[in-house]
Amino acid sequence: MFELAFIAVLVAGAVYVFMTLRKNGFFVTVEPSVTTSPKNLDKPLTVYYKYHLGPYQNVMNVIGEAKQLLASSPTPATFFGIYYDNPEVTDSHFLQSAVGVVFGSDGNDFHSEKYSKDLTDNGFEKLVLPNVERAVQVTQPSTGGFASFLALVWFTYSTIRKYISENKLETTYAVEFYTNTEINVIFPLDNANEFLVKDYQSIDKLESEAAKKRFDSSEEDSESEPEGAEEPATEENEQ
Repeated sequence: MFELAFIAVLVAGAVYVFMTLRKNGFFVTVEPSVTTSPKNLDKPLTVYYKYHLGPYQNVMNVIGEAKQLLASSPTPATFFGIYYDNPEVTDSHFLQSAVGVVFGSDGNDFHSEKYSKDLTDNGFEKLVLPNVERAVQVTQPSTGGFASFLALVWFTYSTIRKYISENKLETTYAVEFYTNTEINVIFPLDNANEFLVKDYQSIDKLESEAAKKRFDSSEEDSESEPEGAEEPATEENEQ
């Protein structure tokens, strides 16, 4: 009797873990497609964003800040990220993104002016993203937590990139939208350059600036080195 109860507990635990992972995007077959009415981008969007330079996993801090600022809004918030580089080919120090919150659509705001001020006061900048008439799109289940982002990186993106390669599509930037139930990933096939924020820089410029900083730093270090001390006196010198 005890063994049966123990087995039942193990089975229940396994089912719970499976269902939890499934809600986060694991064990789910996602199906990319080309659409002429991409979700979230079928109309112009008003967003507030922060430019981010560095590893993509660190953008979670910006999203967390935006969530905190919108926490008391009566309207559920949708957050977003524009990712300009492929982390498989670009050094993590040079990965660029723009991350924040969707504030309105087609000229209609979802949140009151108070939240607009709060975002601006905390360093977020306003931007209107264009509508997209053609894009690669895929939707993954999500609970809004870290596990969902792991599923996105480990599984969903490999499926998307395989689809893009097999269909010989020319894509540039990835745009992601986050809610408490799903992550929607879109690769615009038109108007892509209109998703560039003013802070965006070419990889060549970023690498050039990084090299200059390293050079300046090495120059400062060499200038700060103490000059050689005088040779110690020897018996021959003293004579």
